[in-house]
Amino acid sequence: MIAEADEVEKHRPKSVRRRTACRIAAVQTLFQAWASKKTVADVVPSFQKHFLPSLMAEFRITTIDDDHYTKLVFGAAHYADEIDQTIIPLLRSDWTIDRLGEVERSVIRAAFIEFRDAEQIPAKAIITEYTAIADSCGGDGNFVNAILDKLARLIRPDQMTKT
Repeated sequence: MIAEADEVEKHRPKSVRRRTACRIAAVQTLFQAWASKKTVADVVPSFQKHFLPSLMAEFRITTIDDDHYTKLVFGAAHYADEIDQTIIPLLRSDWTIDRLGEVERSVIRAAFIEFRDAEQIPAKAIITEYTAIADSCGGDGNFVNAILDKLARLIRPDQMTKT
């Protein structure tokens, strides 16, 4: 099964693999900043030196889109409170923002920045990618999918059909 997934991955266009690697790198960086109680500015150099090379090798790319990565990481960190305030009304009434796991929080924050700032990327592609990232990082993919669907309808209502 892994060999089959690896075979599919190598046939995806490099631009798609770069964007996926960027998203994973952003989520991992945000999570690492939270876990280490450091700022993203403190974590990024170490992440890029120690973890990014293996991620790029896994995706069979030689570079990621540094601008996109930077926008996701620093945007999610800078606007964290604003993003959380936007998420709160989307949660069930018996949930609080503090109840979110850090994987889910990091994924949702990065996706929020992409919804807001990368209009050239379809909302449904963002939802699909970040849901898969949440799953692969041990998060609750179904929860992330539901929140991202609501966020997309809020931020990009023209791209989301009523269902």
